[in-house]
Amino acid sequence: MKEWLLHQWHEFRRFLHSRDALVYLMFVLLATIIWFSNAFSSRREVTFAIPVTYANLPDDYIFIEQPADHIRIRLEDEGVDLFRNRKRELALTFDISFYIDSEEGQFIIPMDEIRQMIAQQLMGDAGLVEFTPEVLRGSYTRQHEKIVPVVYTGQAKPAPQHQFSGEVQLTPSEVNVYGTEQQLAQISSVATAMTDYEGITDTFVTRLPLICPPGLRLLPDSVQLSVVSEQFTEKALTVPIRTPDLSDKGQILHLFPEQVTVTFRVGTAWFASITEQDMEAYVDMPQPGNDHLSVKVVSLNQHITRLRVKPEEVEYLIEAYETPTDGGLAAPVSED
Repeated sequence: MKEWLLHQWHEFRRFLHSRDALVYLMFVLLATIIWFSNAFSSRREVTFAIPVTYANLPDDYIFIEQPADHIRIRLEDEGVDLFRNRKRELALTFDISFYIDSEEGQFIIPMDEIRQMIAQQLMGDAGLVEFTPEVLRGSYTRQHEKIVPVVYTGQAKPAPQHQFSGEVQLTPSEVNVYGTEQQLAQISSVATAMTDYEGITDTFVTRLPLICPPGLRLLPDSVQLSVVSEQFTEKALTVPIRTPDLSDKGQILHLFPEQVTVTFRVGTAWFASITEQDMEAYVDMPQPGNDHLSVKVVSLNQHITRLRVKPEEVEYLIEAYETPTDGGLAAPVSED
């Protein structure tokens, strides 16, 4: 068996180096060229689907009966052109605003318009044998509109040793909702998809889809979420306490002490610029039976968070003055 295989191999190699092999290969090449020439020059048919889109539907209109989103076409052409047409990304787009003339109704895109639009996109002498469906039908209705706020339902958290500079922002903060009057009466807000983000260290921006209630339509159907995270440090400032004005009663309120220490968090980029002018400490009007007043502190700068005040309570004294009739200085008459 081995000797026979070796003999066949030697015969094959002898054939390859002979003139007969060259003639044989030339005939094979010629036959191949003739076959491809015949294949590409003969007329053939092919069937495929092309997508259909409907542009310029008014925002407050929807389709009740959805028209077809694909049309199957059958083309006849020579091989090369048929291949080119098959590989092209054919698509049909109809301006639906031309077919809407009332608040509700039906529309029909006729065969001639479809055929003409398909023919405009074909290359060569391709013949459109048939297409289905031959007409495009649908129905539409106009909906009512309502503007509602967007609610972020997830959570956004800064990384350790970071804080948010300002609130989480949604853009736009309101969207248009389209539906029937009965449906819109039950809608007061639209929620985002439940998505959490943690470990935010810098400016963070992402796109969130909105949850559309059944039977309604949203415009837009997504919003942009953005928030700025910055590394923070702590700072302490001495802040004077603002007291109520008792001059209309001929009184003055004394506090002990008259200022407090406020400790707070602030982004490192804002540390040097924050002063006591960026916050306010105050007490309310004393109430009978209370010998101490609680100190309240508010921030006047969005970069300040987590305020702590010391001391949290102060003692007070109310001093009354008698206004002299000669226009001189008032003199204290009593103390509480």
